[in-house]
Amino acid sequence: MSAGIGIGSVRGVDLVVDASASILAVLFGTAVFVDLLSRDLVTSNERGLAVAAIAGVLILLSVLLHEVAHAIVATLKGQRVLSIRLFMFGGYSVIEGTQKPMTEFQVALAGPASSIVFGFVFWGVSVGGVGPDIAAATRALALANIAIGLFNLFPGFPLDGGRVLRGLIASRSGNRLAATRLVTRVGRYTGWAVMAVGVGLVATRDSGGLFWIVAGWFLATTALETGRREELSDTFGGQTAATVMRPVTDAVPGDLWVSTMIDLYSMGPDLRSQPVEVGGRVVGVIGQAELDTMAPARWVATAVERLMTRIGPNDLVDADEPVQNLVLRRTEPGGRMIVVDDNTVVGIIERRDLGYHPSKT
Repeated sequence: MSAGIGIGSVRGVDLVVDASASILAVLFGTAVFVDLLSRDLVTSNERGLAVAAIAGVLILLSVLLHEVAHAIVATLKGQRVLSIRLFMFGGYSVIEGTQKPMTEFQVALAGPASSIVFGFVFWGVSVGGVGPDIAAATRALALANIAIGLFNLFPGFPLDGGRVLRGLIASRSGNRLAATRLVTRVGRYTGWAVMAVGVGLVATRDSGGLFWIVAGWFLATTALETGRREELSDTFGGQTAATVMRPVTDAVPGDLWVSTMIDLYSMGPDLRSQPVEVGGRVVGVIGQAELDTMAPARWVATAVERLMTRIGPNDLVDADEPVQNLVLRRTEPGGRMIVVDDNTVVGIIERRDLGYHPSKT
């Protein structure tokens, strides 16, 4: 996951928007625009574009409010909410620690319930005597919010309904792990069932079936990964990247000689991995693994940039990223992650620090 774009914070909760969230806004706005034009509900294209753009922003705001509802209930239950993030397929709240079963049930239920309420609010606006274009846009927002709420109540990970179900099962059985595994299976079966419905609708020439196929595929393919992450959540006790990283205060300049770097940064017999900066940006890492690939006699005439291992997008992680996400993350061959906080490098994590071997991804 990329660091995203920070849009502020509310009571210490960071609000972050991934670039992919713009796709959701554009798709929804485009659908509203086409609907307005096809039914001659606007007097000009400019008016239609303005209404559609506002609708696109409001659908993102709706998703944000869905997540805020989760965060409010979690806070009321004494949990610390680290951040709220929006991306193309919706959003999620990063909550510290493992929730008690009934707390999880209540926190999970808050999001869908709020979306359904917002849906009825938008519906009320659409029938409140506003213009035909505003009425059409708010009606679309109403249906979208109600759909978000109902869809998220489907039982099974990664949806809120999966956490609702796990909270209920775990509260009765007292076995969170068994409940997690059961809900993971339910999520996969639900995804396949949704796909089957979609195929049936497509067979009857209902274009809406394509949405059900995509939604089912999303459920089926993500349920297993989410279940694994939830199992790891118990193992790592709600730790984040910031709690397991090795702090770094600065990056190694890429134009520094390797021998000079060793004199400045080496502690003990091995060189601990360090981020490397070139042109004001962290672009790589260097450590003992890189030093072992070159004869020591060449260190005095080799720049760090030439010996470092370049990092990829998956090697950058946010300081509040849950550790269980890091374990499941696929990184570049270097196997090290650079931790950033507010676009500033603050630490580094090596796979061995997580007790995890890359071959198990």
